[in-house]
Amino acid sequence: MLHSFDKLVITMSDILEIIAHCPLFKNYSSLQIREFLAATNYSINRYKKNQLIFRMDQPITHVGIILTGSVEVQKVIQSGRMINLIYKEKGEIIAEGTVFSTIPTYPCQVSSRETTDVLLLPKQYMFQALGCNPNLLTNLLQLMSDKLIMLNTKIELLSYCSIQSKIAFSLLHCISQNPMAHEIELPYSKKAWAEHLNVPRPSLCRELRNLCKTDIITLNKRTITIVNRSQLEAMLNE
Repeated sequence: MLHSFDKLVITMSDILEIIAHCPLFKNYSSLQIREFLAATNYSINRYKKNQLIFRMDQPITHVGIILTGSVEVQKVIQSGRMINLIYKEKGEIIAEGTVFSTIPTYPCQVSSRETTDVLLLPKQYMFQALGCNPNLLTNLLQLMSDKLIMLNTKIELLSYCSIQSKIAFSLLHCISQNPMAHEIELPYSKKAWAEHLNVPRPSLCRELRNLCKTDIITLNKRTITIVNRSQLEAMLNE
């Protein structure tokens, strides 16, 4: 089977390879994934950059798997302010937490960060499949547990008021798995980092320069070296 989008052709072989790396299908063979897809009325949609995939007021009908591109999950609060929660890329699942939800609409909005192809699976079929497939259910529960931990970290980050304290928390969190580490390779650009911290990019760059001037960190492109960890930790109490 071929799926053609604006001269880009996605073959079933491509789809199976991508989905095999999706955490939801951990330990699944290509044959098992093929059988899973054959049993559902899935669709593949292409979204242009900044196009909405799921709206907050939209009835929950599907979950998605990113085949190409990347998406951003955002929460719009009552004041109209947009909070960036997480980025997701090729092979990741979106809206997985809605499968068992009693809330009728999506709790967050999901938009494409670039031209993005998404495989959409009907929620009702996912619900039925999870009920008769313990491995699939276990994988989903692990995904949701990891997501809950990530959201708790995000809430803690957003609880800090100053830009410096947000930077400090972000850097200290990056090295939390290795307390002896001093060097961090940022996995994203300063623009993406600013969006993650929910601060303007110029303000982030200004505060990074200030941290360099006071010999708390050094910065070389995407590599940040922590020179004075105790000073970073002190910023969390300011």
